[in-house]
Amino acid sequence: MTRPTKSQRFLATIYRIWMLRYVDVPEEIGRALEKESGKKKHIPVVAMVNGRCTRTTLVPAGGGRYRLQFNATLRKAARADVGEVAGVELKIDREPRDLPVPPELQAALKSRPRLKKEFDRLPPGGRVQFLRWFSVKSAEVRKRRLSRALEVLLERSLLRPRGRRARSRK
Repeated sequence: MTRPTKSQRFLATIYRIWMLRYVDVPEEIGRALEKESGKKKHIPVVAMVNGRCTRTTLVPAGGGRYRLQFNATLRKAARADVGEVAGVELKIDREPRDLPVPPELQAALKSRPRLKKEFDRLPPGGRVQFLRWFSVKSAEVRKRRLSRALEVLLERSLLRPRGRRARSRK
């Protein structure tokens, strides 16, 4: 059973870097969430603004501080944009974020250990992107994408650097 998490509430100004909107998480709240999650870098949270919530991740902002990317869902709920203040509530997200591996892909990887190993090496974000791209409704499209997915994994496997490279002699 997962233990309940304590909500952290604060007011923050919405800032923008290029197209990205974000709010700075107050240091004491960032430290409390870091301690509660046991993670030092990317902290999985559920962010709520005016009753609308989204699962997201706090990202490091330097100096031990964190930023919350303020996506369209949160911006619309806050009825606020760059330069305005929004009330935010954060709590640790303890639900797993892994996407299920479709049966076709599982079967194909089972018979190809090298590609399975490469699939397992994908970083969490890359794995999510890979599975979202692969998981479409149409069986015909999934079949086409299966061959391309296996090609991509094979390319990654072949292009992966092997051990330490020999130093050039002078």
